[in-house]
Amino acid sequence: MTLGAILALALNSGYGPELDKKHVECMAKNIYFEARSEPIEGQIAVAHVTMNRVAHSEWGDNICDVVYEPKQFSWTHMIKDHTPRDLESWKTAVIVARDVMIGNTADPTEGATFYHAGYVNPEWNQYMKVSKIIGQHIFYYWDGQWTLKKQKSPSN
Repeated sequence: MTLGAILALALNSGYGPELDKKHVECMAKNIYFEARSEPIEGQIAVAHVTMNRVAHSEWGDNICDVVYEPKQFSWTHMIKDHTPRDLESWKTAVIVARDVMIGNTADPTEGATFYHAGYVNPEWNQYMKVSKIIGQHIFYYWDGQWTLKKQKSPSN
């Protein structure tokens, strides 16, 4: 099954609201490139961070604008070819994207708007509180202020 066929199948399943193909593809690529090796909960979490940013005044007001905002998601500026190669992972990403976009999933991040892989330590995380650790990602709340926060031990 081709990438386009997977996306078409998810969009034309006849269940739930119609979704914009472009936005499903942007969300699915973000899930695929940021979290395809993560458990499903981690993929759902990445999708919810994207949706939380859409709802937040600091980012774009649609999924593609949020995903492709410069230097927000590493794959958008570090990977030249944005074509998914692992069709099974792509199929999962499309399904997760659709489910999150139509509201079929709870937000496991509890409203997070930032995350990073546990093996990196970005400077910005000192301004935020950990909301959840899922798989290899640490998710953060951000109150919209760049003031130093005292970190509590994260809980799962």
